[in-house]
Amino acid sequence: MTQRGQVTTPDDTTRAPKHANPTHTRQDFRRLTLDWAQLHLTLPTPPRKETVRRSTSRVYGHPAEWASDTTAEIADLMHSWHGMVAEHRNETPPRGGAEQRRVVDAWNYLEPRIEQLCQLVTRDDLTEIGDLHRRIRHILGYDKVCWTLPVPCPSCELITLQRTAGMRDFIACGNPECSYIVHDDPEGQNYKWLIRVCLSNLIDNIADTPGGENRPTTESFM
Repeated sequence: MTQRGQVTTPDDTTRAPKHANPTHTRQDFRRLTLDWAQLHLTLPTPPRKETVRRSTSRVYGHPAEWASDTTAEIADLMHSWHGMVAEHRNETPPRGGAEQRRVVDAWNYLEPRIEQLCQLVTRDDLTEIGDLHRRIRHILGYDKVCWTLPVPCPSCELITLQRTAGMRDFIACGNPECSYIVHDDPEGQNYKWLIRVCLSNLIDNIADTPGGENRPTTESFM
């Protein structure tokens, strides 16, 4: 794989590199960002052991250990891509520190620069983003993963938004009296907004008192 920080430059003796589709890459980053938020909140235990052929396979003891390791892996991956693009643009490198801060910074920085990222590296370099998302789904043992999001529905204001991750992601309200639904559309404005709400909500809840009196509502992010 091309090292992050090095851009691909075709020469006279090689074929031009194949670049990733920006729409697909943006979807992969959105899904992985939501994976991080939901794993961080719910800390699920894999219902089955991951099949690993290597003799150095990890054995997880505490139920939250796999989720904790996976959220750290997501944060490191997004942070490294953030650093690569910032270095190429000669901009301030990403901050270190808390895992949630690195994820939020990476998403906010990379999302509007996906087109440039796709031109800096090859398609193969970016497959690790989608591969990690699919591995998370596989380890959790679901063909379609369904999670309740930690934010109120914009329509009915109940905490009933559910994200279904299948061939195509979509978010729908589980309240039978509400018909709110958002698909992972190519422009992704609604999905982008929901990710921002989820991440902001998560960070605020970590900083708030145990009662969560300062939990933001959807109006805070409209």
